Amino acid sequence: MDGNPTARSMGNLPSQTSSFIGRHRELGEVRRAMEAGRLLTLTGPGGVGKTRLAIQAAARARRAFPHGVWLVDLAALQEPAQLADTVATALGVKDQSARPAVEQIIDHLRDRRLLMVLDNCEHVTVACAALVDRVLRHAPGLRVLATSRQPLGITGERVLTIEPLAVPGAVDVPPTAVLAKYEGVALLVDRASAVRPGFVLDEENRETVARLCTRLDGLPLAIELAATRLRSLSAAQVADRLDDRFALLTRGNPAAVSRQQTLRALIGWSYDLCSEAERLLWARLSVFPAEFDLDAVEGICADDMPAHGPVVDLVDGLVAKSVVTARHEFPRARYRLLETIRQYGRERLAAAGTEAELRRRHRDYYLAAAERLCESWCGPGQAANLTELRVEMDNLTAALDWSLTEPGGDVAALRLVSALRYHWTVGGFLSTGRRRLDQALAQSRRQTPDRGHALWVAAWIAVLQGDPGSAHARLVEGARIAEVNDDDHLRAYVEMFRGTTALFEGDAGAGVARLCQGIELMKKLDDSAGVLLGLFQYSVALSLTGDHTRARSVCDEAMRISDRRQESWARSETLWARAMDLWIDGEAGGATADLVRQSLRATPNANYISTVLDIELLAWTAASRHEFEEAARLLGQAEGIWKSFGTTIEAFGPHFARYSAECRTSAAGSLGRARFEALFEEGRDRRLPGGPGNAPPSPVQGEPSRAVDLSRRERDVARLIAKGMTNKEIAAKLMLSPRTVDGHVERLFAKTGVSNRAQVVVWMAEHGTAHRRDDENP
Repeated sequence: MDGNPTARSMGNLPSQTSSFIGRHRELGEVRRAMEAGRLLTLTGPGGVGKTRLAIQAAARARRAFPHGVWLVDLAALQEPAQLADTVATALGVKDQSARPAVEQIIDHLRDRRLLMVLDNCEHVTVACAALVDRVLRHAPGLRVLATSRQPLGITGERVLTIEPLAVPGAVDVPPTAVLAKYEGVALLVDRASAVRPGFVLDEENRETVARLCTRLDGLPLAIELAATRLRSLSAAQVADRLDDRFALLTRGNPAAVSRQQTLRALIGWSYDLCSEAERLLWARLSVFPAEFDLDAVEGICADDMPAHGPVVDLVDGLVAKSVVTARHEFPRARYRLLETIRQYGRERLAAAGTEAELRRRHRDYYLAAAERLCESWCGPGQAANLTELRVEMDNLTAALDWSLTEPGGDVAALRLVSALRYHWTVGGFLSTGRRRLDQALAQSRRQTPDRGHALWVAAWIAVLQGDPGSAHARLVEGARIAEVNDDDHLRAYVEMFRGTTALFEGDAGAGVARLCQGIELMKKLDDSAGVLLGLFQYSVALSLTGDHTRARSVCDEAMRISDRRQESWARSETLWARAMDLWIDGEAGGATADLVRQSLRATPNANYISTVLDIELLAWTAASRHEFEEAARLLGQAEGIWKSFGTTIEAFGPHFARYSAECRTSAAGSLGRARFEALFEEGRDRRLPGGPGNAPPSPVQGEPSRAVDLSRRERDVARLIAKGMTNKEIAAKLMLSPRTVDGHVERLFAKTGVSNRAQVVVWMAEHGTAHRRDDENP
């Protein structure tokens, strides 16, 4: 039969009635996996498009199978015992004997080379695994492409997880031409134009279309169901009604199995396939607004789960069933539910009457986590702390939002916004921090220490934003609360930030006096973090008054404490303060630049405020050495970073503003306005400090800088990591799958020798645009 020339057309694949959109990468992965093994299972959540992809891949593979490509649709199968008969019927087995159907199938396939697409296996996985394992052993020419929400779990199986279609991020919608290239958007436009001729993606609807596709998680079924609604509704109306998506997204293909006609039925089918314990955990996991880790699951959801077995096993089961997705970029695996799956779980949670209790547990867990990170700040884990805060910000934000709306949540809200102080300030989220602090402070006017500490944190942010008036008002109230409660800790912080405010307003003498008082009180309280926070500011104030001897003595004290505590942020700031003192004292040579390079290396994670102050000082030093071209570039770099987090050099007082302005004037005067502006713009595009003589040392201690052959895509990923973006955000930005971005990150780490994302920031600062392969296609 192998020689039959008509056999190539054999099979029963259905003809597609609509165009196949995207999935080029996945089609390639399916082809390669099928060439490497005999069983491939496509897994993923319901509605992600496993069946459509399998049929498309099978159709493309027809030429490789002289005995055809055969689809076995198991969606309507009710009894696992009928599986073999269903397969035999689909394959066209003609044996009419009384032998068991599986034996008939084996005889039919034994000498044939064909591809069998076993579709919708999730509700009969045990039976499918047994049948496939047996048939593959006896039919060497058989290949099996299965689709299921969980793997079959047999030897030799390859698994490819199918992810939702690429959709843009929730913010920064790209231009229309770029937006149209996202597969999720392309699918919506294609299906919408079929039911509403003339529908196109344009400038008027691009933001709404982007929002619609993003809120639908990029799920093809959800997008297609939404497209049918565009027959009678606008894209904005559909997007606005997505809060009730299960009622809105109905009326699918009437010829499809009932559970595939509506989104609710599809998700409900997955729910029904779960065990009772898995359903309970699914509902509880819906309390997480985005990603979470196993510790959080155990801390929030598992109080009465031990009777159902270890929680890790339940999580693993939900991952296997494609209810929960896992990401392994971080030391601890991260999990999430697609928004559609999460909303279904939230309905189950509300129906059980336990939503409020789970949200309280969620709030308490993340409040405790934030306070723990804050209390441990003055130590060796600062970069990791900042990274964890960024990673968990969706959960922290949800915890804060719930506290602000829940009766009696005002105290927790104040504690949480205060505990996030280093995220707001060192992490560069000034505007967000100020807004959230204002919300929490407006929630309660009780004169408690919790309010007092939130007030000085708010004052700190106001000072950094160049708003000393607001800082004064906050500190006056904070001082009053400290006296009412006789709270020395609060009194010390208020006094220190009164000194900071005076310093930034140009009164260095007053800054010296108040900072000294606050630091001495902080020492009595044995608060090393508070002492270090005051010391480097104290040294700057002393430098500006001309007391360089005391300024250097204060820096030495700060360095001793910093080294003893093995922390990096205050060390970075102190190195900068040392360099600043040398420059003010007339030293513009190598010693000053070397200190700034050390400061750049020491600053944790994407600490843009410290970084931009280092760049400013490098610019002033370069101008003092008459290296005006480098000064212009550095000023441009600084300008770009200042704008990125919403403040300016003017916020740091008239002294610094004058130094920066004088540097700009001298550079422009020497170079000419046109040349200066060109170099300034070049520097603005570069963003992080690089270039000869100004790069920080290699991030790997003792290892010399080495040439690195990064692809263009790896450089793009490195640049976005340096901006603080997560892999998920990078995937949306570059229109790649999260799995592809994970691979780029792993290769980036291996090539550059870094071990974490914080070091990528430093590596980019050192190398910038070096070591590129410009002959490579994007």
